[in-house]
Amino acid sequence: MSKKRILLIVTIFMIVLTAFRFGWIHLHAKPEHPPIEAGVLDLRGWDQLSDYAIGLDGEWEFYPNLLLNELGEQTESEYVQVPDDWTGTEGMEGSFGYGTYRLVIHVDDDLNETFGFRVHSIYSSSKFYVNGELIGQAGQPSDEKSSYEPLNNPYSAYVEIDGGNELEVMIQVANFHDPNEGGIGHSISFGLEEPLRSEMKLVEGIAIFACVIYLFHALYGFVLFLIGNRDRRLFFFSVVLLCTVIGTFIGERFIFEWFSFSFEWRNDILYVAGIIGGYSLLQCIRDFLPRFMTRKVLTLYEIACLISLVLVLILPVSLNLRIEAIYLTLMLLPTLLLIALMFKSTIAIDQDRIFLLLASIAAVGSLFWLVAMHTFNMMMVSYPFDLLIALTCLSTYWFKQYFNRLKESQQLATKLTEADRQKDQFLADVAHEMRNPLHGIINISQAVSEREKDQLTERSRQDLTLLNDVGRRMSLLLNDLLELARFRENRITLHKKAVSVQSAASAVISMLSYMVDERPITLRQDMSDELPPAVADENRLIQILFNLVHNAIKYSESGDIVIRATYENERIHLAVEDQGQGMTAADIEAIFQPYEQVRGTQSNEGGFGLGLSICKQLVELHGCTLNVDSTLDKGSIFSFTLPVASESVGEHNQVTPVIEENSSWNEVAAITNEPQSDVAGTIHLLVVDDDRVNLKVLESVFFEEYYQLCTVVSGALALEEIDREKWDIVISDVIMPQMTGYELTEQIRKNYSMTELPVLLLTAYNHDIDIEAGFRAGANDYVSKPVNGLELKARVESLVDLKKSVKEALRLEAAWLQAQIKPHFIINTFNAIVALSRIDLEKMDGLIEELSQYIRYSIHFQNADDMIPLKDELQLVRSYVTIEQERFPDYFEVEWKVDETLELSVPPLVIQTIVENAIQHGLLKRPKRGLLEVKVHDRGSFVEVSVSDNGHGIEKSRIHHLLDRGEESMHSGIGLANTNYRLKQLFGRGLQLESELGVGTSVSFKIPK
Repeated sequence: MSKKRILLIVTIFMIVLTAFRFGWIHLHAKPEHPPIEAGVLDLRGWDQLSDYAIGLDGEWEFYPNLLLNELGEQTESEYVQVPDDWTGTEGMEGSFGYGTYRLVIHVDDDLNETFGFRVHSIYSSSKFYVNGELIGQAGQPSDEKSSYEPLNNPYSAYVEIDGGNELEVMIQVANFHDPNEGGIGHSISFGLEEPLRSEMKLVEGIAIFACVIYLFHALYGFVLFLIGNRDRRLFFFSVVLLCTVIGTFIGERFIFEWFSFSFEWRNDILYVAGIIGGYSLLQCIRDFLPRFMTRKVLTLYEIACLISLVLVLILPVSLNLRIEAIYLTLMLLPTLLLIALMFKSTIAIDQDRIFLLLASIAAVGSLFWLVAMHTFNMMMVSYPFDLLIALTCLSTYWFKQYFNRLKESQQLATKLTEADRQKDQFLADVAHEMRNPLHGIINISQAVSEREKDQLTERSRQDLTLLNDVGRRMSLLLNDLLELARFRENRITLHKKAVSVQSAASAVISMLSYMVDERPITLRQDMSDELPPAVADENRLIQILFNLVHNAIKYSESGDIVIRATYENERIHLAVEDQGQGMTAADIEAIFQPYEQVRGTQSNEGGFGLGLSICKQLVELHGCTLNVDSTLDKGSIFSFTLPVASESVGEHNQVTPVIEENSSWNEVAAITNEPQSDVAGTIHLLVVDDDRVNLKVLESVFFEEYYQLCTVVSGALALEEIDREKWDIVISDVIMPQMTGYELTEQIRKNYSMTELPVLLLTAYNHDIDIEAGFRAGANDYVSKPVNGLELKARVESLVDLKKSVKEALRLEAAWLQAQIKPHFIINTFNAIVALSRIDLEKMDGLIEELSQYIRYSIHFQNADDMIPLKDELQLVRSYVTIEQERFPDYFEVEWKVDETLELSVPPLVIQTIVENAIQHGLLKRPKRGLLEVKVHDRGSFVEVSVSDNGHGIEKSRIHHLLDRGEESMHSGIGLANTNYRLKQLFGRGLQLESELGVGTSVSFKIPK
């Protein structure tokens, strides 16, 4: 900030401060009152005496070297100004001596009130007489020093006038201690009792309020010093404020009315507070001092302060008063230096320090006003606002510094967070890139080992096995890195369900058995077959046990590694015990931190030190705690608990195991190349990847004869192959130049549905956003690289099975349409015709006509499109209902409420199926004659079709299953479930079914126009 600007701000600030002070003086100024002349104050006729207390400043009568309480006839006197030092007064030798002040006050005759006097400071002892009566004193005035007692304390005195109009005031004063001043040093206030007390309370209240604020800031600074980084400036700032409070109480002189201090102690406390305050202030600004001052000048000042403190404590008060100027200089020097340093630092260092400069000016200004008032005996109501403004400026600076530091901290935290995120992303990217070629090596080496096993020598076979072992170990390390990144991104979600702990333990032992094949270590589990299932995420439970057992193998050379599980208090207690090298207490404190490992001579397998950290976090995600108990050279026990899945211990037999007991988990990341397919015929695969190495890896995975593989290196070539040949499935990489896997999938979906040509996407990234983008493009499935060959083949075969299942479903759909003309229905109808031929030929002819129409429409519908005219569907329904009424004449009747003018199309056999269901399962089970209602109404934007009956009804628990295609087909064929499915496919909504057992059923649907 420029010097001119600073000077302008400072000038404006000082003008404002001065204006405030003079405004305060004007606000509390006393009204004009009669003057004191020749020792007489005449207040008769002055009406404002009842509202104000006035200062008795003026020309008093003074009797030097006399202590009088009443006036004698031949007593000589002179007139002196009060308040003022009596030094230089005729008859007085310096400030030492004694004398009597006299003042006569005339008041109105009718004022029968109590009058009060407030004495602020008289050097150095006094007695106060009114009309010859002693009403107050401080110390003991005397004409001899030996009998004199100094005490310059403020006091108030009150006197009541009964029937008079004159107050004769006589004040005896003696001073043999203070060499600087003697006599009445400050104005004496006079007035009626109530106004005088109000003024005293105002002055006292303002001072106490200001001191409370100072003390609060002092306490605040001291607390920050204790709990913060012990910045000495905070401590010294608190000391400065405490000294200010002491100076305020002594300066305003209230403390002497609350506590009894001797004349000596009063002055000593004031000097000590001033010196310590000046020293503390200099310590606050020490860092701003030039270098030459910090060494020499500061040292000299500190020595001077120390000497002064010693002198204050050992010298008598009279000598301390003589060298008072030295003490004041030590106190004022830092204040003057403060302004200069703040001015300089504001220019050169930080413009925010302008607030420190303004605070310094306000504080120093208040100090100089105090000195001026003391020097010139100025009477003024306590004015603490300069110091309060100084504190406000300091607080403003502190808050600005706080918010600046907060902003810097937030920016730094943002940068650190971003750097940490970039680090994690870098590790994840490196791990992804390393996993891809690593698993390519594993898959190809395993494929070669299986394909060429008859031609390989024993040495080559061992080398390939070693290559796979090393690859698997590296894969585990990379998996730990990726898992840690997922934890830090909060991308770990648990899918809890009932899990067989026995199966999980068996899976882990199978996975890690290859690591102890040639070592004297035994892997086993110790748990009851009756152990109930636990509530956990099965994959994460396996991961926890896998990491714990892998860690036990890593730090063991021999012995048993046991997975134990017990059932107690509705919880499963799991533990992994080993007889390895164990850990110290210090190791136990550190092992759960990322990248921390127990350093020992027994483990030579390396690693990142992430396994136990991941275990701990996974266990905590399950709401449990991972505990460890270890003894050096004896082994370790890692334990945690899980809740049971049910109250019955025996119900665990109903839980599907995590893996089959006889499954082989020896290959964690490689493939099992034994044929796994149950799919009949050749599977035609189109593989798309711009990396030819990846294509070779996939060729090795799908080497069996029943896989017909075609590889291309771009999306455009893949589209050409799709146009040229028929494929069972497309496997595509996501990240490719020119056309990504997402774009290729979108192009395929323009011509082929998800069931007509499945698409399986491969990518090195498996973040949620990538998976979501793949499914939005139309992919059937998503597999992350590096590819697990066994998983990839299983997913491919599942998608091919799905495609063939859809074809089979379509064929069954056609068969269902043909099955609508049920053989037993035809036979029963013919039997009814034969019966009618014997009793009613006319009805027989009508029934034959209806049967012929029913058969004709049914056969026509088999070859119809997805939609048929509504009138044709209704004609089929009428024929069917007529036949059923002839067969069961006493069972039901029909009401048709159909808008015959409607011209729209409906799916074939939809209404007929509903009507048939109402008759067969509702009305024919009713013991009495029932009613069937068929309604077709125009509702504006749609047509509503409903079929209602008052038949047997349906249990509410079965309504959902009747409309579920899978459930219904298991019990009662296709029926309503297939109708509901077709309506949903065509119109987006299916059947609305309402039923009550014993009351009836209503089935409806809506057809948009």
